[in-house]
Amino acid sequence: MNVKPGGTDEKLDVRHPLIRQVAEMTAEATGSRLLIVYPEASGWGQAHGDSQTQLQPAFCKLIQSAPEGVKHCRMCHILMAVAACNGGPMEQRCHAGASVLTCPATGAAGESIAVLSSCSFTSMDAWEEVRRRGEKLGVEIAALHKAFLNLPHLDEDRMRLLKSAMQTMSYAIQTVRHNRELNVRIRKLHAGRESPVDLKRFLGETAWAKAARRRRPAGTAGEKPLLVHIACELVRQRPDLPLTVKELAAAARLTPNHFTTLFREHVGSPFNEYLTKQRIARARKLLQNPMLSINEVARLVGYDDPGYFARRFHQKTHFSPRQWRNRQAGSRKQD
Repeated sequence: MNVKPGGTDEKLDVRHPLIRQVAEMTAEATGSRLLIVYPEASGWGQAHGDSQTQLQPAFCKLIQSAPEGVKHCRMCHILMAVAACNGGPMEQRCHAGASVLTCPATGAAGESIAVLSSCSFTSMDAWEEVRRRGEKLGVEIAALHKAFLNLPHLDEDRMRLLKSAMQTMSYAIQTVRHNRELNVRIRKLHAGRESPVDLKRFLGETAWAKAARRRRPAGTAGEKPLLVHIACELVRQRPDLPLTVKELAAAARLTPNHFTTLFREHVGSPFNEYLTKQRIARARKLLQNPMLSINEVARLVGYDDPGYFARRFHQKTHFSPRQWRNRQAGSRKQD
């Protein structure tokens, strides 16, 4: 059967902190894993949002021990996702005979993004069907029968909780995708606009020139020149802007060396060091938001390269961004 994915051709960020957190909470509360099935340019992607590999039923492991079983499971997941997106949340029977809960995770027509639960107990009259499937796959029947009987049984309360958790995951996926679309739009706007540090137009050429050239007497405190004050405020409020010494100096009609000396004199550190400090400080705050991925945090503080951002963050904090986020989450739980 040839099934084509619809809608987006952009890979879903299934490792996004918000998705991972919902998946981990679901696994802990219900004992079930959530599989996310989503369209890609090359077909369909499938991934668990959590790391609870021990929760995969032995029944599924046996079925997927055969290459043909893996192939059938993947196609089965796709067909169940399509059915859920066309018919809404439902309980379905997988190709091997186990029950699976499914929930659509998109509000757009023509897309087939869905959340599937791990296999749960099905009725005993399904055993003959399961046995025939196992024989075709070459699975050891006695072991398959034992695994079939040991499939987790969901009572009414756990079933209700799992359905609510899957609906929450659906909302989480929609939120992550919406945020990604907004970030793409913002990056396009930034790429197409004039220089974000056209400071002469921002404050006026005369004011900049006068403020920048007003040097304080040696040994006196004096007020911070307007140029230095505004440069600091721009960095503090918008650390994502690609501010450079060259552009700031040109805006104030100074040489880069003159600007560097002036900034260090009144701030106590070079401009680039101050910029990095403010970016890392903003990053530490943003990393507390589980709805933002580390890549998104990097972009929001001015780093297009997440790897470079991670190195700079580690240099200043002695933690990787992920380690720092996990450390903060652990501290909040203890509180």
